[in-house]
Amino acid sequence: MKSLFLCLICFLFHASSFSQAANISSKFRELEFISISQLEIKSGSNLEPSGIILFQDKLYVISDEATDKYLYQIKIDAEKWVVVDSIDLQITDRIDLEAIDYCVDQIYLLSESSGSLLVSDSGGKINKIAIDFGDEEPFNWGNAGWEGLATDCKNNTLYLIKERQPRKILRVNLATQKIEDNFNIPESESNDFSDAKFENGYLYLIERNGNYITKVNPITHEVIEKLSYRETCSHKNGKLYEPYAYGMAEGLLLKKDEIWLTLDNNNLNASGHASKTFGISGNHPVILKFKRPMGF
Repeated sequence: MKSLFLCLICFLFHASSFSQAANISSKFRELEFISISQLEIKSGSNLEPSGIILFQDKLYVISDEATDKYLYQIKIDAEKWVVVDSIDLQITDRIDLEAIDYCVDQIYLLSESSGSLLVSDSGGKINKIAIDFGDEEPFNWGNAGWEGLATDCKNNTLYLIKERQPRKILRVNLATQKIEDNFNIPESESNDFSDAKFENGYLYLIERNGNYITKVNPITHEVIEKLSYRETCSHKNGKLYEPYAYGMAEGLLLKKDEIWLTLDNNNLNASGHASKTFGISGNHPVILKFKRPMGF
């Protein structure tokens, strides 16, 4: 009888463990890969894409190279993407453009090196937005500073995303130019952020080193769901670009049925695994497309 009782306890324990594992597995489901498109070099220069938007029916990316003060219009197909035009962002300060989003006809940008929040019209004319950060000085954050930006146009709100050490999300009221909230989510799967977008009341974040896109309620700070892209970007047989210990996804674009990521490969070469699996080569960056699950 005692033996039967112990067996029953053991069965219930393993059943519970299996159930928990199943819940974790379903919570962090893997995104379904669609395609990978590599930058086709025509001008002889390379980009380090750090953000992407679909603005006035045109695709644009920014680059975080210190000399890149342009908004690059791109075209993309299943195998390659190319730069077709550019807008000169009339920036005179030191720059390191790490984040971009827009509201109506206003484009918002974050420069990590200067710590500046900028706003531009479609012609590239730039103005600074003077947010009261209190005792904090974003230009002192160095390489752990601004990485993401998301706009909630309906509520005249910006979300400014600090990468790490510590990582944080600042909710800014554009009307008052004041910080309304300063929070983080548990660093249980990743220690950094690299981009964000706001849609239908939710904030979507790239947790770069964990290879996750995380859906968050920005009012309650609750994590709603995480989706993984690890199998594509950090497969056990090799990352897309090597050797590199950290995540590379820097730009997030949400579409109705798709999720796009831009990767900044820091001029590293595609790995043997990436060449064999996806047919990419050399040191040009890529844009990845995934199916967007219903309800995410």
